[in-house]
Amino acid sequence: MLVLKVRETYKAPYHKNKYLTIKKKDVESMAILKKHISQFTRNWSSGIYDIQFVQKEGTYMQNAIYATFCRVEIREGKVSKLEKASPYTKKIYPCWQYFKRKKRTIKKTPVKKKTVKKKPVKKKVTKKKSVKRTSTKKKK
Repeated sequence: MLVLKVRETYKAPYHKNKYLTIKKKDVESMAILKKHISQFTRNWSSGIYDIQFVQKEGTYMQNAIYATFCRVEIREGKVSKLEKASPYTKKIYPCWQYFKRKKRTIKKTPVKKKTVKKKPVKKKVTKKKSVKRTSTKKKK
């Protein structure tokens, strides 16, 4: 990847470090990418840098076409900011597609269920009717 130093009126290749290699494992998260780039930026002057990748290979007669992979702000040799979108076109940089989103699980606090007190069910009392027995004795 090509490194360009962004100035107020133009971008120019950074002569101390013209190229960087960034692999997929280096772009798993924003923190990993910052740490990887910080390995190279210890001697860089403070400012904004564009890291560009080859979008279309060049031929003998045509130059390669580059596109910006990410824009980085360096302060005292460390990556202080990783821009999400281009300040001119407002398009999101391609590096953000590679960052894996961690699923955040929100712990739900158990809600105390209100216990509904059941009213005691009154049993229906039915009065037993007395049944008169008639005695039938057999006569002999």
